Amino acid sequence: MIKIKKILDLKYEIENNPFYVDGKGGQLGDRGTIFDANIVEVGENYVVLDKEIEDGEHYFQIDNERRNDISKQHTAQHIFSALAYNIFNLNTVGFRMAEEYTTVDLDSKDITYEMISELENQVNKIIDEDIVLEELIYSNEDAHKLENLRKQVKDKIKGDVRFIKIADVDICACAGFHVSKTSEIKVFKIIGYENIKGSWTRFYFLAGDRAREDYNKKHVITKALTNIFSCKTDEILEMLDKSLKEKEKIEQNFKNLLNKYIEIAIIEIQNNYMEYNGVKIIVYNEDRNIADILGRYVDLDRFLLVTGFEKNYAILSNTVDCQKLVKKVITKLPDIKGGGSLKKANIKLDKIYNREELCEIIKTGIDT
Repeated sequence: MIKIKKILDLKYEIENNPFYVDGKGGQLGDRGTIFDANIVEVGENYVVLDKEIEDGEHYFQIDNERRNDISKQHTAQHIFSALAYNIFNLNTVGFRMAEEYTTVDLDSKDITYEMISELENQVNKIIDEDIVLEELIYSNEDAHKLENLRKQVKDKIKGDVRFIKIADVDICACAGFHVSKTSEIKVFKIIGYENIKGSWTRFYFLAGDRAREDYNKKHVITKALTNIFSCKTDEILEMLDKSLKEKEKIEQNFKNLLNKYIEIAIIEIQNNYMEYNGVKIIVYNEDRNIADILGRYVDLDRFLLVTGFEKNYAILSNTVDCQKLVKKVITKLPDIKGGGSLKKANIKLDKIYNREELCEIIKTGIDT
C-alpha cells in the first residue's frame, strides 16, 4: 500500500516512493498501476497517472517486465562503456535510455568501423561468458579512495555507495537496475552511430528482447523486399539501386513531357484570364506538377499569376506588388496566412477553393 495526495490535475504527491524515478542516472523510470490508474511519469516525490483517483492509501503494482528490460539495457551499457575504455581508451561522456533504444556518447569522433565491430563482438562475448554480477557497498570515504575507476565517484554523492562489478571487466558506482548474470542480456546490437558536438560519437544500441524484436521486424522487411525485387537478400541493394535509376529516368522523361505540354498549353492558359481593375489574373489549380513550374512560362509582365494546389498558392507578377497584395488579402481575410516579396508571395488558405473563388480572394488585395 502507498499513500498519495493530489497536487495538480493528474499529478499526485507520494509518500515513501517505491518507484524508480524517470531520468535518474539516464535511465527510464518505473511504470505500473496505483489502484486502477496507470502510471505515466515518476518523479522524486510524485507520480503522474492517466486518470484521477481518490487521495489516500492504495494498492500498487510495479511493471517488473519493464524493469527486467531496463536491467538488460543498463548492464549492456556498462559492458559497452567498460570495453570502449579498456580496449580503446574511450570515455563515456553521456548515456540515455529511451523507450526505443539506448544511446552512449564516447569522447572521440574518429572511431572506425573496425573499432565498432570489435566493440560489438566483445560485448556479446562477455554476455556469452555468463559472468555473475556483484553488488558491492562501500562507505563514502572508501568509495572516494578507490583508484583506476573508469568513472570516478561524484563528490555530491552522500552516504554509502553501491558499486556494480562485472568480473575484471568493470566496476562502477551505480544505483540502477542490473541483471544478475550477463547471459540474461542474450544479445547486444549496435543499430546506429553519428558524430555529435563536433568531437563525440553517439551510439544507438539494443539489448535483449529489444534486439530480437528489431531483428524480427527487419527480417520481415527484408523478406518483403526480396519478394518485391525477386532476388536474394544480398542482392537487395543492387536491385534497389537499379530501381532508383529507373525511377530517376522515368521522372526525367516525365519532366520533359510536362515542359513540352506546357509550351503547347501556355497559349490557352494565358487566354483564360480574369481581369479586375486593369489587372489580368490567371488562376491555375488543376494539376500540382504544372502548378509547380507554370511561373517559368507565363508572361509575368502582362499577367498576375496565382498558381498552386489545394491550400497553398504562389502569387507572381513583374508589375503588381505581390507583397503588398498579400498584406491586403490577409488584413481583409484573417483566416488566410501569407507573405513574400515584391515579385513573389505565398498564401495559405483555410480551406480548398475553386478557381472563381480564388480569383475573388485575390481581388480583395488589388487596389480599387
